[in-house]
Parts: sequence; C-alpha cells; structure tokens
Amino acid sequence: MHRSILLDSLRIVAIVLVFLAHLGQLLGHNSGDFFGWKNIYFVSLGGVGVSLFLVLSGVLAGLGATPRHADHECYLTYLLKKILRIYPLYLLSVPLAVLGYALSEGLLQGDFPDMFPNGIATDLTGSLTGFYAWAGLWGGPYNPPSWFISLIMSLYALCPLLLWAIKRRPHQALLALFCISLGARYYVGQWGIPFADPSLYDNLQGWLYRQYGVMPGRPGDWFPPCRLFEFALGIYLVLRLPNRFWFRLQLPFNNAIRWLSDLAFPLFLVHYPFLFLVTTLTDLGLPMMLAIAVYMGLMLVLAHWINQLDMRIPRKRIIARL
Repeated sequence: MHRSILLDSLRIVAIVLVFLAHLGQLLGHNSGDFFGWKNIYFVSLGGVGVSLFLVLSGVLAGLGATPRHADHECYLTYLLKKILRIYPLYLLSVPLAVLGYALSEGLLQGDFPDMFPNGIATDLTGSLTGFYAWAGLWGGPYNPPSWFISLIMSLYALCPLLLWAIKRRPHQALLALFCISLGARYYVGQWGIPFADPSLYDNLQGWLYRQYGVMPGRPGDWFPPCRLFEFALGIYLVLRLPNRFWFRLQLPFNNAIRWLSDLAFPLFLVHYPFLFLVTTLTDLGLPMMLAIAVYMGLMLVLAHWINQLDMRIPRKRIIARL
C-alpha cells in the first residue's frame, strides 16, 4: 500500500492530542480537562486522539488486504499478521515502562517500589498480554495507556465480520454499530461490565465515580462493544470514498511527516511512564518549556529506537514458517 500523507498527518494529530492531555493533567493545565457526555463519552483531548486512532485503524484495515470471513485458515493468517504488527513493538516498550515505573515510584527518592503491586502472576500476565483492563485494572501500574492493546486486538479480531457487514449493508450496518456502541456505553456507564457480580463496595464506588463521569476501570474506554462504531466508521469511509481520496493530499516535508507518523504508536507506548521527568526537571530548576522540550526529545529518541528494533523483526519469514 502506498503511503497516504493524509493518514500520516492525522496520526500525528492524534498523538499530539494524547500528549496535550497527559501533559495538561500532569501540570494542572486545562488542556487535560475532561469534557463531553458524562458516563457516555466523557473524555480529555487524549480520548479524542484515541478515537481518531481507532478511526484510522479502521481506514487502514479497509485499505489493506482483509481475509474472507469464511476462510478459517486465511483468518488465522490475518490474526497472526495483526499480532506480529502490534505485539513486538508493545513488548519492546514493556521494559521501558517498568523502568519508568520504578524511577517514578521511588528510586529517585532513594526508595525501592513494589514492582508487582497486583501480584506477580497478575502483573506478569497483564503486562505481557496488554489485557490488564479485562481484569478491571485498566492499563496496570507500569503503563496505564496499555489498555489500548486489548482494545485494538479485539477490534482487529472482529474486523472481517465488520467488513463483511458494511460491504453488504453499509448504512444499516453503521447505524446498527452506532446503536450497539451507544447502548454499551450507557450500560457500562451505569453498571460497569456485564455479567460481573459487584459487591456492595463496588456499587458504592461505581456510584461515586459516576458523579465524576466514568465508572471504575473506565470500561467505556476499552470494552470492545463501546468502540465498535469508531473502528467501523473508518471501514465505512474506505468503502464509500474513492481510493484516490486518501492519497490526494500533498504537503511539504513529506519525509518528516512519514517519520513522525511511524513514531506515533511507539510514542503512545513509551511516553506515559516517563511523564514524571517533566516535574523532576522543573524541580531541578529548568524552565517549564525547556523541561517539556527535553522530555519530548527523549521520548522521540526512545520511540525511534524501539521502532528501529521492531523493523528488524522478520515478519514475513515468521508467517511463512507458521
């Protein structure tokens, strides 16, 4: 597939929104504030960025080669490709996240933090799979945004079915998926995850969180039925718009845009555990803007490094052998 400057640019916009939200929350700036429909779509700018990432993922899934839904062997190959696309980069980021957690939780103060606050089995499983959220722990202690891994893998697993439905009945399928997502958001915003058996304490905690706008564990962010519409919207747009639409935009500095776009996902994975560096540097006397610039430079270096390592993985050879 040829590179689309439009999609690359939108991916950069998405990661910028995530950074603005997290830096704003760290520094008490209004760029980190939450807004929207409480217990339905109550998000920060970072949440808007994640929605944009999901739409773009749907666009790329629609533009790329997608398996026939009835072909079991082809579907397994498709899933393997998605696993090899997401997990090597994610697993490369895990040691960095653990390092950031250890530093921010005490090593800089001469203490040693609890490295497995949820228990060794839970934290090893959650951090290696990215499925912390399904245990009610959102993104876990090391890298809270890692909840996105469980979400995007679930949506990729459903992608062939979504593609088939939208091809067959585009408007009706998109409307149905919007209703499913809205209904799921309402349900989890009021009662949490279906089929759970909450205790009295959980019910009280849920009531308190609803007053703010999100349930404990923020299931509206990661529970797959809540996000079907955003992902499907990308597929729908690909099927309804001419293919040339995505490749028409031309901008100066194309190489820089492509490079930054390639770093968007690695930046998403590595930035949060090291946010503490901004306040640490300001405490040492650096001006705020300089501290942010140093932090951003370090994040770009880390993201570029793990992206280079990821590019060395022989995915085609692995798929051919398996």
